[in-house]
Parts: sequence; structure tokens; C-alpha cells
Amino acid sequence: ANIYSETNNCDKAEIFFRQALLLEPENPERLKNLACLLIDKNRNNRDIYEGLEIVEKALKSSPEDYSYLDCKGWGLYKQGKYEEAVELLEESWSKKPVYDHEIFLHLEAAKKAVAGMK
Repeated sequence: ANIYSETNNCDKAEIFFRQALLLEPENPERLKNLACLLIDKNRNNRDIYEGLEIVEKALKSSPEDYSYLDCKGWGLYKQGKYEEAVELLEESWSKKPVYDHEIFLHLEAAKKAVAGMK
């Protein structure tokens, strides 16, 4: 699934992420992987909503996980909820164990969107 995702073959990636989730439906990493694909590649508005629902399940089991917070924050950003997104993305940034450029880019985009609202 990750290989398909990296090569932007989202349809195949989604199929394999969903199959992996069927094998371990409570596994928070499997939940996050599918959620992030749906949110990041949002081929339609339904994908963002579904992705947020899925990542919420992962956050219930690991509410402090920085990557789950980033995934949810990015989904909120994509929904236009910029201030909420900044909050979660800042929390994710503060909890990351090492530099993560993707989280940096997400946070900067959300901050820029908030600044543009003023």
C-alpha cells in the first residue's frame, strides 16, 4: 500500500490499506495509514470526512501520538478549519521525536491560512 501511495496510485493504495485494516481493525497505525491517504489525496470531499472519522479512532487509542494529531490537523486544514488545524498541528509539532518536514509544511500552511483570515 505504501509503495502505491508513494507513486500516486491512490486507488490501489486504498485497496491495500483497507485490506490491511480488515486484518487488524483496531490497529491505530492501520487506521492512520488509511486516514492519511484519504485526507492527503482527497479525491473527493467524502474522503476527508471519512479520513477524519478513521483517524479519530486511532486517536482514541493513542491520543498523544504526534502522527495521528498531524493527520487530523491536516484534515481540518483541508476542511477550511484553519484555527483548529493550527492547534493540533502545533501540538503534533511539539510531540514529534525528530524533525518531520511534512508536519512542518502542514503547520506552515495552516498558519499562513490563519494569517490570511485576519
